[in-house]
Amino acid sequence: MSMGLTTGSRNGISTSVPDIDDSYALALALAHGVDVRGVVATMGNSMAKPTVVTAQATVDALGADIPVVQGAEVWLPVEAQQTTGGADLTGTCVNDGVRFMADQLRETGGLTILAIGPLTDVACLTMNFPEEASLISRIVALVGSKPTTVFEIFGTPLVDFNYIMDPRAEQIILDQTFIPFTAITFDLSSLAPIPIPELERLASSPDPLARFYGESSMPRLEMLKEIDFGPAYPIFDAAAAWHLIRPQDQVCQQAGYRLKTGSPATAEAGETDIYDWFSPEITETRQVTSCTGFTSKEAAGRYQQAILQAVGGGVGQTGPEILGDDEGSPRTDEGSASTDEGSLSNGEGIARTDEGAAALTDEGTLSTGEDTGWTAEGATTSTDEGAAQTDEQAAPTDEGTAQIDDGAAPTDEDADRAAW
Repeated sequence: MSMGLTTGSRNGISTSVPDIDDSYALALALAHGVDVRGVVATMGNSMAKPTVVTAQATVDALGADIPVVQGAEVWLPVEAQQTTGGADLTGTCVNDGVRFMADQLRETGGLTILAIGPLTDVACLTMNFPEEASLISRIVALVGSKPTTVFEIFGTPLVDFNYIMDPRAEQIILDQTFIPFTAITFDLSSLAPIPIPELERLASSPDPLARFYGESSMPRLEMLKEIDFGPAYPIFDAAAAWHLIRPQDQVCQQAGYRLKTGSPATAEAGETDIYDWFSPEITETRQVTSCTGFTSKEAAGRYQQAILQAVGGGVGQTGPEILGDDEGSPRTDEGSASTDEGSLSNGEGIARTDEGAAALTDEGTLSTGEDTGWTAEGATTSTDEGAAQTDEQAAPTDEGTAQIDDGAAPTDEDADRAAW
């Protein structure tokens, strides 16, 4: 959660601006009633200590009474270590964030972990607190892709950042535990990007929350324009939070996984060929859940709108449409979003926009046309509304799995017990 830092990405070794999407994911979760028990800030987008500062600022801006705890400052060693005297050093990864998660699991008797950074602390938890780790209801992680997917957005080659920052951590969780695991893949999280002008517009909003998000996002948005990234930017991590809120809007299926591990790759986006792939065609491993797309363009639009509403913003009148080519990759076209009453609001009154901003349409989409960037490839079972569902998609509660009505946000009773 490094939104607001102006430099220091990739655990501090880069001068580029850290990413902003983790903070949007937290806002989305809180806006829809997810019971967030705490935030464990780990290295990745930046170093852990500066990230605690920006994570706390985000929590304060959201008005949330949740603890922010520092997690891992560095990845796990590539191989397990011991001393020449035979002492096992597995416990050296334990930190305040790992102890916090263990305490919360004991206190509640079962939690969901929303893993939107490197999996270092979660893996450390499983190795050092196995009894508490057995209480994890499931892990929903922003990781992976379909086999042979080319990680490229607007000509920029990418790799799975959360994986390459600590390959061993994901391997430990997948190979050495049976904790239910949902991978929100790059194939899903890169869809439905938000037009950069919409994000910039937040900075001039009279709404304090929107203005905080806009001003804190500006260094990243300015960098994206300098490198000619493109007209719209995916809020990657928000796709993982959305899975807790409206899993029926995402295409998910049972899949195996294939990992190519190696040393953490920290310097360049495309410097390594290590990968984590998820596919139903992979049958030699345990089966997890892999989410690869949206069920419809309306579902993708609903997600886009929800992100902006969660941070106090909305769709501007003159913002570009978000369209996609036949492959589902995002692109833009000329056009404007339709308006209705000129404002967006929720029951708490925090999701406001300037007078004249676009309201939700009946479909809730930011875009029109037939080529909206979404994909329903790989859908398994469908509901009457056409939404893909799997056994692991529903959000667990004390009483079992929560059913979320079409279009309704979960209540305190049917939200996920917790997420980090």
